[in-house]
Amino acid sequence: MVRQEAMVWTGRGFNPKPGTLILDAGRLRFELDGQVVFDAPLNQLGISWPWYGFGCQFWAHTDGRKYFISFLHTGNTLFSWWEGVRLGRTWRRAMLANM
Repeated sequence: MVRQEAMVWTGRGFNPKPGTLILDAGRLRFELDGQVVFDAPLNQLGISWPWYGFGCQFWAHTDGRKYFISFLHTGNTLFSWWEGVRLGRTWRRAMLANM
C-alpha cells in the first residue's frame, strides 16, 4: 500500500481548522496544530461517511470522541469543491480497501 497524506479540515461551521491526514500501512493518523489527535488501525476506528458529505467528509470515532474530517474548506469555488470531492472519494476507496 502506498502512503497517502492530505490537508483536511476539522470542525463544523464557518471556522474549520486545518490538519493533516495520513494513511499508511492500514493506519489512519490525524494531526492538528502540530499534535497527533489520533493514530490507529483503520479497523479500530469507527468511520462513517454521511450521504450528505458527497463522499468527501467523514466521522472518525475513537476513544469515546468523534472527529468530523472534511477534504473541503468552507470557501470553495466550483473547481476546488469538485477537487475536494474527488480527493475525498479517492481516500474513501483507499480506506475501505484497508479496513
